[in-house]
Amino acid sequence: MPERPISSAFTLGPWRKFSGVSVLLLYILLITTVLYLFHFTPESCGSRHSNPCPYEPTIYNVPFVRPPQSQRKFTSPAVEEFIVHVTGKMRDGDLKTLLENCLPNTLDTTVEWFDVDNSSSSHDPRAFLITGDIPAMWIRDSTNQISPYASIAKKDPRLQRLILGVLNVQATYLYYDPYANAFLRPWDAPKQDERYGADDRVIPNYDATYVWESKYELDSIANFFQLANNYIQATQDYEGVFLSSEWLKAVPRVLIVLHDQMKDGYRFRRTTERPTETLGENGRGGIARECGLVKSAFRPSDDATTFPYLIPANAQLAVQLQMLSDHLQHVPHLLTPLLIDIEQRTRKLSQTVRTAIEKHGIVEHPTFGRIYAFEVDCYGSYLLMDDANMPSLLSLPILGYVSRTNTVYQATRAFVLSLNNPWYFEGTFASGVGGPHTGQDMIWPMSLLVRIQTSVDEVEIRHVLDEVKRWSARTGLMCESFDKNEPSQFTRPWFSWANGLAGTTIIYLLDHYPHLV
Repeated sequence: MPERPISSAFTLGPWRKFSGVSVLLLYILLITTVLYLFHFTPESCGSRHSNPCPYEPTIYNVPFVRPPQSQRKFTSPAVEEFIVHVTGKMRDGDLKTLLENCLPNTLDTTVEWFDVDNSSSSHDPRAFLITGDIPAMWIRDSTNQISPYASIAKKDPRLQRLILGVLNVQATYLYYDPYANAFLRPWDAPKQDERYGADDRVIPNYDATYVWESKYELDSIANFFQLANNYIQATQDYEGVFLSSEWLKAVPRVLIVLHDQMKDGYRFRRTTERPTETLGENGRGGIARECGLVKSAFRPSDDATTFPYLIPANAQLAVQLQMLSDHLQHVPHLLTPLLIDIEQRTRKLSQTVRTAIEKHGIVEHPTFGRIYAFEVDCYGSYLLMDDANMPSLLSLPILGYVSRTNTVYQATRAFVLSLNNPWYFEGTFASGVGGPHTGQDMIWPMSLLVRIQTSVDEVEIRHVLDEVKRWSARTGLMCESFDKNEPSQFTRPWFSWANGLAGTTIIYLLDHYPHLV
């Protein structure tokens, strides 16, 4: 029998055309593919930006602390039904309890006065909300307190009137004093014993009988517009806003302030040991050059700005002005000459501010590249930091200014959540953003909730959600701030805005990451 020739190639079956090395490589490729498909690779479980491990939440036994039915200030059947419906889908008992405590907290505890059938006009209900443990109504806080109910309002006419009542009282306040940020009960509400406003020296002057504090904060005006937009978007009740006598009086006055504050004209001085509670330069504050942005003497934390052009507040304003213009264009049959003028002015100002933000508000960071600055003066100086209060740089996607995946925002977010941000703290209990208002090492739960809503990384969301639960296990609610190492040290245990944000964050998770709740 002739000898079979020796060859380096396999001669059996379908492999006869491949070398031994080639077959070995094919086997390795096949095994690697199978392991990847079944998530057996070492880094596939729990790694950032990958498929996370199966989620089993840690239980902290968050206490149920909602007031008894008899002690609740306002009850909405639609909200109650919504809570029952949503919690029925949840498997995390802590988050279920936290939602039951936090979502209705504004209605349960802060509706101090509600005139649903205002005697002066059946179209203009009126409502007064306190911010929590302070018996005053902030424009910014009240928008954020009441907005979580907008999506439910069409199912409850009385709740819808309550939201509109808050907007009408905001309009009354801003027509009376468009520079003020917080107010006492309106003059048509029953009076109670109240502390009058601080003895500040302000230009334009303010009346401490009705004004709690007259700090000019751009985000107060932006939030006034935001509540109108939120209400219209949720209820389609254009007439309720655009035919409101109070709203129609306030908006032109507010637009004048925005125009003036692209230049100058406001002064604030307070006798205080805290430099963030007053303005330098004889009450003028930071010096700036006109550039298309709108000034803000104070931040949403009520602290003084360092440079007067606060980028997050300008971003919120640009979004809300454009949205208001779009809503007005949607109802041409309602447009009077006044509303046509408002539509044109809001659209133009929105475009001006947005252009100025992109021109003056983006700077080059040596580590993070192009990021949004917190404040600028348009002379070339800028402040790199972020504060926990909204509007913030971290919250830009929530404000609707950019997407969560925007390149500049992602770089900004990385900066904000690093020790390069002087108000980001890492501790043994939690890590998060605080601010000058409560000082070093004090983390605001608000920043943790905003971080959850702006993350595109489920592993990060799980970690921060656990920090939120660990804190809430102490009181059952949110607070203003807590120490990064010693959570027993905290400020303002009754802070309605933060409670509402906790409720909406859980709802956000239910919509986008239902397996986490």
